[in-house]
Amino acid sequence: MENAVYWKGREVGIECAGRILWFASAPREAIAAYGKPQEEPAAAKDSVVARNLVMALPYGKSHFRG
Repeated sequence: MENAVYWKGREVGIECAGRILWFASAPREAIAAYGKPQEEPAAAKDSVVARNLVMALPYGKSHFRG
């Protein structure tokens, strides 16, 4: 399960399985406050987290063929 990471009232990342995936807009102070950033390459399991964050476009009645 993913949890949002907040810094001064602003969402700056997602925590999953004890690891934080930082948004590109996250301030350096927030990253420093939560600890040293991950230096190892992303593992294959991280792609599952990224896939879960994708939002599908809503389908309207005009897109339904039936």
